[in-house]
Amino acid sequence: MTSRLIVGLGNPGKRYLLTRHNIGFHVLERLAAQHNAAFKAHARIPAMVAEWKEKAVRWIAIKPITFMNLSGQAVSAALNFWKIELSSMLVVVDDVEVPPRGIRLRPHGSAGGHNGLKSIIEHLNTKEFARLRLGIGRPAPDLPMGLSEWVLQPFEKSELIWLEESLNNAVCAVESWVVDGLAAAMNRYNTSGHNKDKDGNGSLKGPQE
Repeated sequence: MTSRLIVGLGNPGKRYLLTRHNIGFHVLERLAAQHNAAFKAHARIPAMVAEWKEKAVRWIAIKPITFMNLSGQAVSAALNFWKIELSSMLVVVDDVEVPPRGIRLRPHGSAGGHNGLKSIIEHLNTKEFARLRLGIGRPAPDLPMGLSEWVLQPFEKSELIWLEESLNNAVCAVESWVVDGLAAAMNRYNTSGHNKDKDGNGSLKGPQE
């Protein structure tokens, strides 16, 4: 049986529950719920963990409880504990550079200023792991707020419609990554058209029915 590790990034605690920075947690919670799995504390991994088996695949979803800038501790511990190769790991993360409603699957890349990705890269000493980036919007030009403060703000009520769409597409993208592989998932779920990510990787086409 093969194993797949899905890591959702965020901050633990009620204070951060509904913030933009925690969208990775929300994707994993929705994914686990759809597979009738529940998150529980783990004795060896500093994370909340949900596990289930389906079609000869062991799904392992983790939400680090180390706070965002120490996410690499939980990821490194999980990879070592379950003996999982980097090619079998996907990190779900927020990104201010991706437009709202947009999602981007990538096979590798830099931290792009994201402290969670930075911590993982430092602990694993590599950038060669897949990540699913979800757009969370940027502060309005007239809003006196830096990005570090913005990502810790809750979503506005007016944003909940596109947020719901983004979460649903992200769950489908994760499932496609597990079942069909990264290339197929990128081809199906990367937001299409003119928006290119920071490394110039154009998306192929949008979600299909």
